[in-house]
Amino acid sequence: MAYRFLTGNVLRAVFPLISVVTAATALVLTISLGDAAKNIIDSDLAAIGGNKILIGGGRLSKRDLQLIERLSFVEYAVFPEEREVENNVIFRGYSERALRAMGLPNLKIEEVVLDKTQFLDKSVGEKIQLQIGVGRKNFLVRDLYEEKSPFETMKVGNRVILSGETFEKTFGRKDYKSLIISFSQGEEAMEYVPVILLELNKFRSKEEQVRVLETPDIYRKVERIRGFVSKSLFILSFIALGVGGIGVVNLIVSSIRERGTHIGILRAMGVNKKVLKDIFLIEAAIMVGLGTILGLVAGIGGAYLIGGILKIPPCFNLVEIIGGLIFTAGIGLGCGVYPVRKIGELEIVEALKI
Repeated sequence: MAYRFLTGNVLRAVFPLISVVTAATALVLTISLGDAAKNIIDSDLAAIGGNKILIGGGRLSKRDLQLIERLSFVEYAVFPEEREVENNVIFRGYSERALRAMGLPNLKIEEVVLDKTQFLDKSVGEKIQLQIGVGRKNFLVRDLYEEKSPFETMKVGNRVILSGETFEKTFGRKDYKSLIISFSQGEEAMEYVPVILLELNKFRSKEEQVRVLETPDIYRKVERIRGFVSKSLFILSFIALGVGGIGVVNLIVSSIRERGTHIGILRAMGVNKKVLKDIFLIEAAIMVGLGTILGLVAGIGGAYLIGGILKIPPCFNLVEIIGGLIFTAGIGLGCGVYPVRKIGELEIVEALKI
């Protein structure tokens, strides 16, 4: 009978169905694209450096880098100027600890790591010839990687990673003007600045003193932005759930008003109040179930469509999505309980008057 009630007036059922579909779709979109966006923010944050400081002012060398990396609270250190561009190839030198932090193996002399998105025809173990100055030099491909840092990907050129030793031997550079120091995310970088400066300036003249050039403020700002995005997505999800709940309430209330005479006749025929309640609850359950399934399909399709436009690959967490959809269905059915209880309180004469 609940199914007949629904099919008896399709137009009346369209609005609540659309409301539930919208709620489920919005939930899937916010979870999948929200998680994907957070993953990208985390990835870019890690690539930008997260908890880092930039020091400089005096002349710095490999000895200073090694001194800093021996400190227990330092993850790794990198010279920003340890970079050369030759014939549209960007050569970057990294220390052993920096390579480890990037998930790359330790490199021996004349071993390189290539960006696999640029050197499509190269594989691990091959030899590669690269232009250095007026000549060409042979290197062994030790590994392949994919650059994630937005600061690096915006630069024009094919990316090649070398060990700091190979870089110094190849390009002859030994002095640098600045040094990036990376700390673990749990560490408070500014607490260790005095220790670092004391170690580096211990034997330097006043003119050669090293100082802090940049602090991790950008890290804290991005963290605040990420928190704001998460809260906004959470609020939007609940707004969508509210819309779905209102749609179910509208369905049941309008159904009661429209079928007051039918309810009175059924009561006069001996149908008890519990059966009437069940009819309208089943009607709401059909609407919520159908809307949730359609919303799931629309949400997944929409996530791929919007993700393709925004270049954000959707991230589907099945536990979160299924839990959210169950919650959506629960909200919809919960919103229908009150008007259904009102049905149970109607007497035959009152129902016929509606």
